[in-house]
Amino acid sequence: MLKAYVDESGTHDGSPVVTVAAYIGRPAQWREWTKQWNVAKRPIKVYHATDCANLEGEFKGWAEDRQISFVKKMLPITTASNMPGVVVGINLNEYRRAMEGRPDLEELFGSPYAACFQWVVQIIMNFAIGAESTESIRFVHETNAHKAEALESFFWVEKMGNPQGTKISLTFGDKDEYTPLQAADILAYEGNKRMRDPSKAERRSWTALDPDKTRIFAAHYGRENMVGLISRLEMIRDRKFDQIDRGTGWRAAAQAIGRGPLVM
Repeated sequence: MLKAYVDESGTHDGSPVVTVAAYIGRPAQWREWTKQWNVAKRPIKVYHATDCANLEGEFKGWAEDRQISFVKKMLPITTASNMPGVVVGINLNEYRRAMEGRPDLEELFGSPYAACFQWVVQIIMNFAIGAESTESIRFVHETNAHKAEALESFFWVEKMGNPQGTKISLTFGDKDEYTPLQAADILAYEGNKRMRDPSKAERRSWTALDPDKTRIFAAHYGRENMVGLISRLEMIRDRKFDQIDRGTGWRAAAQAIGRGPLVM
């Protein structure tokens, strides 16, 4: 079995970008990660990337140097786990312009969040298809206000984007219940920051998550490549999955999953 923990960023605060992110690993990997994470994050109970960055919530009253040291300690735990990550982001203004006059895609994929979520799930499914994996995949998404959209997108992929009939499931829960959601939270947050202007130098925290450029598959859709996103969505709609390029970045990151039939 594989477990993919999923979270989003940019759906509530007027962000110019919305992102959906996931980390994928086997149960043994997640157990080891959780053990290390829970020890390292004390006295913090639940790591919320936004609270940490803004010194709010459990981080209220912290000095900036303490916050920086904490982040430097926490991020390498996920990096060292060698579990690949996926993050997809959409520039909301460019997305809305591109979708004008395309009610077929708007009806099928709904909101930018739904498009990002569906694409993340489909990327993971495409990898399983390409690797001819028979392993089941359990997706766990943080509970949010978009559950209905996520379920609709998930069931569409399960029915239309799953030609080999891989057993997949989707569960919703909170970060205190499913600790690995805290890893997805960080990737969604840092991906959102990165995709606001990919031409800028990387934040140190983003580099820490993907130091060798093989651990995270990141897709950003903005002015330069929005046409490409629409094309890919059309391919999904038309079930032309063999024409969708997963990319060398994803193939390299996938190798980090470890032993088993998923290694390419």
